[in-house]
Amino acid sequence: MMAYEGLRRTTLLLGSTLTVMAGAIVAPALPEISRAYGHLPDAELLSKLILTLPALFIALLAPVAGYFVDWSGRRKVMLFALVLYSAAGTTGAYLENIYLILAGRAFLGVAVGALMTSIITLIGDYFEGRQRSTFMGYQAAFASTGGLIFISTGGFLADIHWRYPFLIYTFSLVILVMAAISVYEPARVKPAGGVKLMSWSLIRLIPTRVFWVYAIAFFSFAVFYMIPVQLPFMLSAMEGISNTQVGLAIACMNITAMATAFNYSRVKRHLDFPYVMALVYVLVAVGYSTISISNSYGVMIMGILICGLGFGMQMANVNLWLVNLAPAPVRGTLVGYLNTFIFMGMFLSPILLQPLVLLAGLYRSFMLVGIMLVMIAIVLVCSGRRDFWNTAPKV
Repeated sequence: MMAYEGLRRTTLLLGSTLTVMAGAIVAPALPEISRAYGHLPDAELLSKLILTLPALFIALLAPVAGYFVDWSGRRKVMLFALVLYSAAGTTGAYLENIYLILAGRAFLGVAVGALMTSIITLIGDYFEGRQRSTFMGYQAAFASTGGLIFISTGGFLADIHWRYPFLIYTFSLVILVMAAISVYEPARVKPAGGVKLMSWSLIRLIPTRVFWVYAIAFFSFAVFYMIPVQLPFMLSAMEGISNTQVGLAIACMNITAMATAFNYSRVKRHLDFPYVMALVYVLVAVGYSTISISNSYGVMIMGILICGLGFGMQMANVNLWLVNLAPAPVRGTLVGYLNTFIFMGMFLSPILLQPLVLLAGLYRSFMLVGIMLVMIAIVLVCSGRRDFWNTAPKV
């Protein structure tokens, strides 16, 4: 097992590039997809569903993935997810019927939920203490790297044809081979009475603070997904902006996100979980405020880069917070539920924010959300001073 340690770590990190931004790979192609199916009713809505539908199915089925991770094993779930990822992700490259493409996106969501749950659980199993927080930061950084590389590549390919970005999903087959060679099933203790998807015995094992982490995760990622959902339409409305530039703009967020994610463990040494979350919200608020007053492509890029500083720590902080709180025998199940709240936030993002967008417009809605984030950051700081969270010791 030690002989493959480096390959195993690389596999977990590269696998992470396929997760959080998996749906957004095709974001730069959304306007083109909308035009290609313009003869259908609600073509713009259908094109947006291509982006968000995976998040819905991750949200619905991630607890099931968590159950299988605890019941049948982390490795089996990971290998299955990588195969399904490639098969489902590429459907947009060759299917003509948009409803069949949407079905493929649903199965992609199943794959991403299973892949995320198995990877995060394996990190919790393989590492402890400071090493765990460091590797969790690396995991978030590589997830951002995937967004940077795949979304910008998706924008370039979308300028050739809107179907080509869907081919990016075949990269999972490379990771499948690596995982089959290096990933082993860690020794673990199953809970008394066996693994259950949901039961009173499971609920009694869950610390109350876990539910607060779930609530914070839902809200944070609903706000996060404003970038890939709303910005393609804001940018494409600007004169002379190509799909490649749209993809590069969204991907820019991942440049600064990588920097803060790689340094997450250093931040975590000085700040407890709620304080890190407050810092995330303040940085995103500054970025959203910059986007709201932007009158050019360059200023919007600046706002996106500032947002990335916050988003880079967000995933690592939420994941580590949950893993530290979760009892080991049901860690996979609780990680599965975390992914439910994360991706339900992503899926519902355009729905929850649509009334605000209709009332204030796209640009002002970013400013209003930024103000709300600052207010919540103040609440987190104040509650942290009162030891409301009573979090686990710093790692």
